[in-house]
Amino acid sequence: MTGTGEDRHRPSFPHARRLAKRALVRWDVLQHRNDDSIRQWLPVLEGARFGHIVVPSRAIASSREQALDFVKHNLVRNGDRVLDIGAGNGRQAIGLKEIGISSYSGLEVIRESVEYGNQVFDGLGNIRFQWLDVVNPMYNPAGTQLPEQVEFPYEDASFDFAIASSLYTHLERLDVAERYVKETARVLRDGGGAFMSFFRSPPNAPTSSAIRTVFPQADITRIVGELFIIEDETGGNTTDFHDQWMLYLKKR
Repeated sequence: MTGTGEDRHRPSFPHARRLAKRALVRWDVLQHRNDDSIRQWLPVLEGARFGHIVVPSRAIASSREQALDFVKHNLVRNGDRVLDIGAGNGRQAIGLKEIGISSYSGLEVIRESVEYGNQVFDGLGNIRFQWLDVVNPMYNPAGTQLPEQVEFPYEDASFDFAIASSLYTHLERLDVAERYVKETARVLRDGGGAFMSFFRSPPNAPTSSAIRTVFPQADITRIVGELFIIEDETGGNTTDFHDQWMLYLKKR
């Protein structure tokens, strides 16, 4: 990772920040304990200790909004097989399960998140998580697979829809991003849908920081366009730290 101004976003006191986030999670669960619209999913999200810890009510609402957005863009439908690359603790599974997908596979480099997901989603439908033991300096530094040679543990054409939300924003190198795009295409059926998000330049300055990787837009368009048709795009027009360029895709 190159040293850039983005390093200022690395938490100085990660333990204290995580404790504060856990307190916020407990407060959120208490506030919504009688809310029938989300009560089923609160136990799934409140116990996460690894990866990105989310505030349950916000995460559930976001998951539902994104699932409906995917339906609106004709990327996913009832009965589809879905792959979530960089699944974390499984937030995306909630909205997708509610729209009627047949299966959800979460691929994740943090082993503890995989174990957690398989435990808490057990019995809630065909939802499974699998560990991708790839080298990642932030999340899995002792991984066995080199990121530029990664192989997803699935057969060709195993899925109808693939999600990579806030994944390419941490991959550091373009050759690694290209490999992930190729593997995504391989495990999708022909004509399958995909959603990917990036930080692009312009408007951002390119950086290989794992905290916030920024690729030139021309390079993103090239590596994605070789295998996918870009059907729609939104966002990524400012230098706001969280403003990602979101691509709605179909496999060629």
